[in-house]
This record gives sequence, C-alpha cells and structure tokens, in this order.
Amino acid sequence: MPEMPEMPALKVKNLAIGGAILVAIWALVISSGSKVAMGVMAGLTVALAVAAAWVWRFIMKQQALMKIAQKGTASPEGREAALKELAAAGDKDVMNVVLRAQLEAQTDPDQALATLDKIDMKKVPAMALDQVRGLKAQLLLLNGRLEDASQLCQDIQPSKTQEVSARGMLAATVAETWARTGRAKEARELLSTISPDDAVYVQSRVPLLFARVFANFAETKNGLVKKDLAAIAKENINLLGRFLDPRFKTAPELARMAQEIVMADPEMQKMARKMGSAGGGGRPGTAIRPTRR
Repeated sequence: MPEMPEMPALKVKNLAIGGAILVAIWALVISSGSKVAMGVMAGLTVALAVAAAWVWRFIMKQQALMKIAQKGTASPEGREAALKELAAAGDKDVMNVVLRAQLEAQTDPDQALATLDKIDMKKVPAMALDQVRGLKAQLLLLNGRLEDASQLCQDIQPSKTQEVSARGMLAATVAETWARTGRAKEARELLSTISPDDAVYVQSRVPLLFARVFANFAETKNGLVKKDLAAIAKENINLLGRFLDPRFKTAPELARMAQEIVMADPEMQKMARKMGSAGGGGRPGTAIRPTRR
C-alpha cells in the first residue's frame, strides 16, 4: 500500500523560539524610539499572527484527519466508515481527498489514482506537497504510467523530508522512476545515500529494494538483481507478483527472473501441485497473485 503522506506536526519548541526572537526584536525597536521601526514591526507582527493562526487551523484539521485514518486502517469496516465520512465532507479540502485516496489504495489503486487526479497540485500545502506527489507517483508506477510519474518526481526532494519513513518511501519512488525511465545512474546515486540495507530505513526497505532491482537491471547487473529479488521474496513471496502484473509493464527478462524465484519457492510449488491434482492445470508459480505495495 502506498505510504501515507506525512502530516505536519506542531513544533512547540520552534514556536517558543520564534516567539522569543520576536519579543527580542520588539525590545530593540522600542528602545530605539523609532516610530517608523515600530510601525514596520507592528505590521510584521500582525502578518505573523495571521500566519500562525492559519498554521494552527491547518494542523488541527490534519490531526482530525489522522484520527479518521486510524479508524480507516483498523479494520475493513473501519475503512468503509472512514471513506463515507471523508466522502461526506466533499472535495474542497485537499488533504481530505489525499486521505481518501490513501484508504482507497488498500483495495483499489485505480480508484485511488482517479481520486488523486481531482486534486489541483497548486492547492496542496507546501509542507505536504512532496508526500502527495510521491503517493500519486507510486500509483502511476503501479499502472505503468512512467512518463507521468517522471513528471511528478522532477520536483520531489527526499533529502528535505524530516520524517525517516517518509524520506525512504519518497527516495524509493523517485529512484524507481529514474531507473525505469533511462536515468539509472541518478537512481543508483540516490540509493547510495538512502539504502534498503540501512536499518534506519527498515519501514521502507521493500520499496527501496524494488527501486534497486530496477536500477541494477537497467545496468544489466543481473546477479545483484537476483539477490534483491530473493530478498523481496524472503519478505513475502507474493510481492514478486508485482513484476508479473501486465499493467506494471515489467521488461520480459526481469519478469522471467522474478518468475524463476517464484517457481523455486516450496510453498508455491506445493500450491501448484494442489491445483494440478485438482484439475486446475497449473504450473509452479502461476498461482501467485500480483501484489501492489
């Protein structure tokens, strides 16, 4: 399932520091006795107060959405209830629509992408813009829409994302996009700084492995490709189904390597034998269901 866009958090320490600086500047202005300086500071203070009020309302709204998100991920019934609640609120709030797409992606990535297509990216708050771009790019990649994903990833900067898991997911999305659109060198450079082997990025390890598979495949490093495919299979053999989904538009050679690992898995062989004995005519590996992350 695509990663939830990172929701802004209220940094009390930062607000305290900002307030202290503002008070200090006011003290200097008052001591100077300059009416012009005091007028400028008064205008600046009002502007800052308006901005602070907007940020506060925005954060409170995001916290309310996070409560709905928690409900939506608790159970299938909770998900349906959360989707109804979000749908009832309409499409005016951008982050409401984003959360709806996130929940829809659990069972219907195509519907999630259609929901995200309703968003005017110019209206997305700057503090959430990269996460929204990343979510949409992930869904585009799943549907083989590489050029559309590339356009979104042009402006994503994973290194500027503070939250570790979100940074890892954004890096995985961008690196996979570059590797699949002829920019393997850039993908490899990004993965050298945000690696699936780094324990810090354990929550985004699998997406980063996917990205590295594509980067190494683009540079014909098939030994490394097979190693990472095996690592993905160790996490969950069904994840390799992503390479076998026709809509994903995997290169035939890469799909073949993934299929070989699937066919070698004891559990998949057992499943195929059961299907064969039941008259299903299956062969090892064909029973796997493509899994979308």
